[in-house]
Amino acid sequence: IEKTLYFSVPGFPVTSLLYLPKKRRGRCAAVLFVCGHAMEAKAYPVYQAVCADLAANGLVVLAVDPPGQGERMQYADPETGRQWVTWGTTEHSYAGMQYYAAGMSIARQFVWDAIRGLDYLCSRPEVDPSRIGLTGNSGGGTQSCFLMMCEDRFAAAAPGTFVMDYESYLKTGQGQDGEQNLARSFAEGPDHDDYITAMAPKPVLILCAAYDFFPIEGTMRTLGWARRAYALYGKPENVDAAVGEHPHEYSAVLRQAAVNFFRVHLQGRDASFRTGTPSTLPPAELNVTPEGQVRMAMPEAPTVHSLLLREMAARGPSAAARLPKAMGPEERRRRLRDIVRETLAIPEKREEKIYPRVITDTFVDGYGTQKVFFFSEPDIAVTGVFVRPRAGAARTTEMILFPRGTDEIPERRGDIERILESGRNIFVFDVRGVGAVASRPITREAAKFGEATEWVLGCNAMKLGASTLGMRVFDVLRGYDYLASRPDAGRITVRGVGDGAVWAYLAAALEDGFAGVVLEDFAPSWKLLVSEPLYLRRLLSFRSAAFGVLRAFDLPDLAACIAPRPLAARRPLDAKGGVMNERMFHAVFTKIAVSRGGVGKSWKPEVALD
Repeated sequence: IEKTLYFSVPGFPVTSLLYLPKKRRGRCAAVLFVCGHAMEAKAYPVYQAVCADLAANGLVVLAVDPPGQGERMQYADPETGRQWVTWGTTEHSYAGMQYYAAGMSIARQFVWDAIRGLDYLCSRPEVDPSRIGLTGNSGGGTQSCFLMMCEDRFAAAAPGTFVMDYESYLKTGQGQDGEQNLARSFAEGPDHDDYITAMAPKPVLILCAAYDFFPIEGTMRTLGWARRAYALYGKPENVDAAVGEHPHEYSAVLRQAAVNFFRVHLQGRDASFRTGTPSTLPPAELNVTPEGQVRMAMPEAPTVHSLLLREMAARGPSAAARLPKAMGPEERRRRLRDIVRETLAIPEKREEKIYPRVITDTFVDGYGTQKVFFFSEPDIAVTGVFVRPRAGAARTTEMILFPRGTDEIPERRGDIERILESGRNIFVFDVRGVGAVASRPITREAAKFGEATEWVLGCNAMKLGASTLGMRVFDVLRGYDYLASRPDAGRITVRGVGDGAVWAYLAAALEDGFAGVVLEDFAPSWKLLVSEPLYLRRLLSFRSAAFGVLRAFDLPDLAACIAPRPLAARRPLDAKGGVMNERMFHAVFTKIAVSRGGVGKSWKPEVALD
């Protein structure tokens, strides 16, 4: 076993192990092994066993650590090795959210690392470049599928414990981590049969576990579709599945099937191999770096985060930033609004009549209070609580958007009463998935994905080419339409808190009818959040961002759609959740807004730090 380190891009280290058969003559067939979500990655005993059996059968094997696993923890402290972000799926999704906001997928780093590993295999004098196979399970199965589609040098592939289809997985309600969710894949593909048929007519063996959380029913459906495609090449026998009667793992059964598959298709031998219990080494003995972490051995090396920033800089400014400064204010607002609607996939059918249902109309502590619901669009119920001051008629109504909607009314009572005592109505509004219309939990994997249900719904919307953020902004616009239909509403302002501040800001940018905007406890720039390696996770999620927003616009770009209306920022936050001082807020928001054009220098948001 040779301990190997290569750079997939300049300075970006990849740790790997090269297994060389003891007995070999001439150039050998080889296999690229891509690791699933095991902390030890290439040194995980289960994966060592696969590589050992392959090598014992005369195959050269290169096993590669992916980012966030093995010796490549991207958030390890360079001095102590302590992980600032938990390894594996948590790290992949944490960094992955920043990639999504920038309009990219962190999968690009996984795939490119593996492609450069393939380049290395091809360069070895022991390897026949025309006979290289590919395998990996779980997250390695994901990588295998991506590589099968974008790299044509593989002669055979055995993707493991991942292949299914989107329909079957969608029904399970489960999430997937950052590199596994591809934008628009539900709408435009690829689905899993596309990964398999991308190899056609080359041989593919799907390794699957009968009791996997990846549903085998989808695997079998994908296999059926793939066989139909292979039949068009006259090679239906070149695609098949091996099934192990066990849960999610690269088991001995699947290991034996994979070795025999590669014996047949890469070596021209029979499928007579029977596995035993291959010897493995303690994971620490397989460390490539002395410290066991590249962040400790090479603290100045790039990370997936610094590579993201490098790519963003190479791609240049966003669509909004490229608008000519000389563009007239009305045209600028129109163009910005078009960019927002298109990027967030915001529905535009606001002309449908709203039929509000008043569930209760009573007095609570002397305040006239109504509980209301209506449909913002077909089948989408939204709710709210409308409260009038004790003094009676008011000339202004403030729509309030809390992160948990009306559920927060008891704990926010002090703030609500202050607004009411100032002589304004309030309308605490629940957009879809919030408060009285909260989404039911569809997964419990909170440790991996933060707010797990929100993560799953956000990823699914992204795969459809939509966004949960855009849907909620649309609900706010329909909330405005409802208030505008009330004769007692008067002027309408909007106040958003936390994630609600982003919903409020974007809705006010699209709707001139909001007379003013108050934003509390929010980060005023997505770029600020993406630029910080260790951002506060709750500030950047599918509740407050969407795929590709930074390619289109940042929050300061939309100030031209707000001005000259008043905007107040209360407790603006930096990327780590600390309260910004007024000077910093104006530097990252107001100054940029003015530089983009369409905002007069006399317009300046009010900032309060209490």
